[in-house]
Amino acid sequence: MTTSTIIWIIVAVIVVIAIVAFVMTRGRGRREEAQRGKAAEIREEAAEHDQKLREREVDATEAKARSELARAEAEKRRLEAERLEAEAREHAGDAEAVRRERDDRMRQADLRDPDIRTDDEGYRVDESGNRLPESRGARGLDGEYDVTDRGDGTGAHEETGGTFRDR
Repeated sequence: MTTSTIIWIIVAVIVVIAIVAFVMTRGRGRREEAQRGKAAEIREEAAEHDQKLREREVDATEAKARSELARAEAEKRRLEAERLEAEAREHAGDAEAVRRERDDRMRQADLRDPDIRTDDEGYRVDESGNRLPESRGARGLDGEYDVTDRGDGTGAHEETGGTFRDR
């Protein structure tokens, strides 16, 4: 082999090595570029998920605030109901006191009225001397007055719609 042939073989080997190195470098660059693109795509998806996460956190915070507001309003209503209930009990007690006072006055009047039969305490009695149930001035469930004027049942009237009629 001659020197020039050896030189040509060495040059050919170097060229082949250079081409292989170039192809390998180029392939690696493409792979790296593809990996960079994939990484950018993943980062973009993560940013979108981050935005959705923030939106859901805002929704959760708003729902919690609405829940606390509703709970506070319910507590306010409960306290108002308790206040009104106490007020109703107070009024009922007042009404009961007024009713007892009225009944006492009616018994006093009955004691003094010679037309009404009463016991020693002023309660109306029937012909046998038995106490009659107290119904003077009391409104029934139907809203009508039931007033007995006399112990013997005579003169009993019933008020209905503003008019009196004998029972």
